[in-house]
Amino acid sequence: MKLKLGLAVAAFAVAASGFAVANEDIIGLRKQAMKVNGQAAKVSVGMIKGEIPFNAEVAAAAMMLIADSSTEFVHLFPEGSETGDTKAGDAIWSDPDGFKAASKAAADAATAAATAAADGQEAFGAAFGAVGQACGACHEGYRKG
Repeated sequence: MKLKLGLAVAAFAVAASGFAVANEDIIGLRKQAMKVNGQAAKVSVGMIKGEIPFNAEVAAAAMMLIADSSTEFVHLFPEGSETGDTKAGDAIWSDPDGFKAASKAAADAATAAATAAADGQEAFGAAFGAVGQACGACHEGYRKG
C-alpha cells in the first residue's frame, strides 16, 4: 500500500508541475490513481463489513488518501488527453467546473469519513456511504461506460 501511495503522490506531483507528458503516460497516471482509490475503498468496506478488524487510523488514512487524490485528480486531465485508452468522459473537458465540483464533493465526503473513523466502525460506515455516493456521481457524470 505504501508503494502505491508513493506512486500516486509522485504521479500527482509530476502532473501538477506542468511537465509535458504523453497522453498514454497521463492516462496511466489516472488509472493508477483510481486503482489506489479502489484499494483504499476495498479496505474501508472490509472494515465496515467486519471482514477486516476495524482500525480507526487505517480507516482515516484510507479516506484521506481518497480525499487527497480527489483534490489532485482534476490536474490529470489536460487538454488533449481525452484520446487513447481512457474511460474519461467528454464532460470532463466540456464541463470542467462540474468535474471540479464533483471531485471536491468526493474529497469533502472522504474527509468527513476520515473524521468519523475516530468515532468507531458504525460512525465510519455511515459516513462512508456519502463517499460511495460522491464517487459514484462523479463516475456517472464524467466516465465513459
